[in-house]
Amino acid sequence: MIPSGSRMKGGQARAARSRRARWPALRGQLLRKLVQISVLSLIAWTALGTTWRNYKVAHNSERIVALLESDATAWLYGRNQDLLALFGDPLPVSEGFLGLPWGMRIGGLGFTDPWSLVAVISGGQLPPAGMWLGVLVPLGIALVAGRLFCAWLCPARLVFELGGLVRQGLLRLGLPLGDVAIPPVGLWVGLGTALFAASAGAASFHFVLPYLGLGAAIFSLVLSGTLGAAGLAFAAMVAVDVLVAPGQICRSLCPTGALLGLVGTWAPWRLRKAPDAEVGRACPATCNLCQRACPYGLFPGRDAHFPGCDGCGRCTAVCPDTRLRRSLELRR
Repeated sequence: MIPSGSRMKGGQARAARSRRARWPALRGQLLRKLVQISVLSLIAWTALGTTWRNYKVAHNSERIVALLESDATAWLYGRNQDLLALFGDPLPVSEGFLGLPWGMRIGGLGFTDPWSLVAVISGGQLPPAGMWLGVLVPLGIALVAGRLFCAWLCPARLVFELGGLVRQGLLRLGLPLGDVAIPPVGLWVGLGTALFAASAGAASFHFVLPYLGLGAAIFSLVLSGTLGAAGLAFAAMVAVDVLVAPGQICRSLCPTGALLGLVGTWAPWRLRKAPDAEVGRACPATCNLCQRACPYGLFPGRDAHFPGCDGCGRCTAVCPDTRLRRSLELRR
């Protein structure tokens, strides 16, 4: 018979090994949050750049800005100019950062949402060469890593995850909240909006693409001090996600997420479950930690996470056997 003390020490050793093995997954989650915050900050800085360029063209003087506005505004104007000057002439450098994630220029390089291309075509116009090239960036990422944009680069995802924390708090308070599952109709939403945009304009997408609504809200707050109609539409999406259908806006309704998921159907870099032989045992039948961690309610432990998985990696941080991991596997 094995002494109980030995069993306890063995269990503690396994737990310590498990914690050490999960540390890379936890680092990955920290990195993901930093990337999301950086993208959101870039959008805010791009919006503020519009105001900065107005001051630059009209006054070109920190002192005059202080006289017209305030010392704080002048200080921000000057520090932004110092930052831009590190990369060259401030005004042209600032003009290299324009737009929203829908169609954005970063350091002079263009990045275009595929739906913006569809919107232009539906309006009877031929997209310029820059748009075609800009579309290659998100589609290329999707071909290799599926819906990675949704988990790492979409600024709205950070807001939805914060909304998830609010939802958990409301549930702990005993508030009855909905848990509605919505069929995956994102592609149909996108196509329907494209048809509507043929007559109403591409701005129609501001009301169905979460990150575009958020970006428009940030620009509207900076330029006019209001959320704007697109910002209110995004706020409604967050409310639905928190109160009625958790995870369903991103999983089932977002046209960009649906399109990138379709393009990345056979993406070689994805979340996989290690074979039982490698781990040394099968997944316990009662364990559903990965499903509970998934914002979409998918179940990677039972290989039931495709095609909806976007590789956020939250499940890898909670798996006690660390059997869930992202890996590259080329199909033969």
